[in-house]
Amino acid sequence: MNTTKAKAYAAQDATSALTPFDITRREPGPLDVEIEILYCGVCHSDVHTSPNKIADGLRLGAHEVVVSKDADAMKKHQGSFNFILDAVSAQHDINAYLSLLKLDGTLTLVGAPEQPLPVTAFNLLLPRRNFAGSAIGGIAETQEMLDFCAAHRIVSDIELIPMQKINGAWDRLLKQDVRYRFVIDMASLKS
Repeated sequence: MNTTKAKAYAAQDATSALTPFDITRREPGPLDVEIEILYCGVCHSDVHTSPNKIADGLRLGAHEVVVSKDADAMKKHQGSFNFILDAVSAQHDINAYLSLLKLDGTLTLVGAPEQPLPVTAFNLLLPRRNFAGSAIGGIAETQEMLDFCAAHRIVSDIELIPMQKINGAWDRLLKQDVRYRFVIDMASLKS
């Protein structure tokens, strides 16, 4: 019998991470279906409150950017997403985002708004949508994520500021005049 080697990722047991793994496959038989996958990827859209974020979203890899304050755009995308990662820490209409999910879609909230977000039960029940949450991982998980990002050259866009400009940065934050996260240059404390 002829065999073929295939590359895969597999967990060797219930507690292992996924690691590279070779699979030996038999040749397809008369009742098998063989397909050739040429490309594989994830299509994603960004949802933002501001149209000023459209260019950045596209530059960072989004296939499209939906402005949540645009009622027509939101209506067009109702029931079209499998998954939404909601990182908004401010009050927002969570039901508007839930309505974007497909049947059995999931919205995972990682932002922490100051007040509870009211959820309309029928936004979850009838279309079988899932609303989940996740907090930041512990030190080990955070280090693993940072190591992964470093190994794969995944970086974030930031605005580096000296400590002496912290009050100006806070004022800009209150005015929503921030494109990226502020990062304080701790070396500026020596000045």
